[in-house]
Amino acid sequence: MAASSSSSMASSSQPRMMEQSLFYTQPPARAVHTRKVTAVNLHREMSLIRSLMPTFPFVAVDTQFPGVVHPHPRGAGVTADNRYAAVRANADELCLLQLGITLSAADGRLPVDGALVEFMWEFDFAGFDARYHRHAPESVHFLRAQGFDFEAARLAGVPALAFAAELAASGILGLRGVTWVAFGGMYDVAFLLRLATGGAPLPATRLGFLAQVGAIFGTQVFDAKHMASLLHMHGGLAAVGAMLRLPPQLPRCHMAGQNSVMALQLFMELRRRFSDLGGSLHSCSLKIEGLT
Repeated sequence: MAASSSSSMASSSQPRMMEQSLFYTQPPARAVHTRKVTAVNLHREMSLIRSLMPTFPFVAVDTQFPGVVHPHPRGAGVTADNRYAAVRANADELCLLQLGITLSAADGRLPVDGALVEFMWEFDFAGFDARYHRHAPESVHFLRAQGFDFEAARLAGVPALAFAAELAASGILGLRGVTWVAFGGMYDVAFLLRLATGGAPLPATRLGFLAQVGAIFGTQVFDAKHMASLLHMHGGLAAVGAMLRLPPQLPRCHMAGQNSVMALQLFMELRRRFSDLGGSLHSCSLKIEGLT
């Protein structure tokens, strides 16, 4: 796969022992281990995520997909509804390649294993074949250069329907008090919603989309990019992180796992700043950058 497969932390022979050895450290270290998830270890890793969520109820997500095939409208007159129409057209047609998930406690701690190594998850999905599925060639080339192994994902990745079944069976979506986080989350939330609904087409309207997101994931859904814009900070993950003076967390590569770590840390810092300014996060909930 694009990154090395899980080490002894993810030993398939001792998953129960591993889960019982988990305990927690102070705020995140610079290096966060990637727990690669394929079809083989999907059930075990989803069970682990479910077991950790009561202690780590903040869930940051990031997705990778093979580019945009329906161009986004541009110009001064473009509305949020126009942008949603493009997101819907792309997310309904494209295959999801990768999902990154980072869990956190309210104080920013990540889960660690018995060796005190913090970790997040990176799910590689099966189903995409550049010979048959629509994609943007430049995006596929870029992801391949970043280390994404398209052939390995096609052969051994997680089937989207299998993920949907595990997500439903795990009870994750029914947990109370969970906060979902993304950065520039139009596509992240759109693909996550499609996973949660077993691949059903996205709602026809933007308001219908936001209503369904709220119904399935709850009202604590935040886009850190939108939050940053309220503090007059603009740009991508790295740019906003630099504005917030956050230390670089990992050698930068555009994989979903690392991006989810950065999204989580940006959110936590923005959350702190909102609190210091006497503001409330309630007004930011379900406000997806570009769709509000």
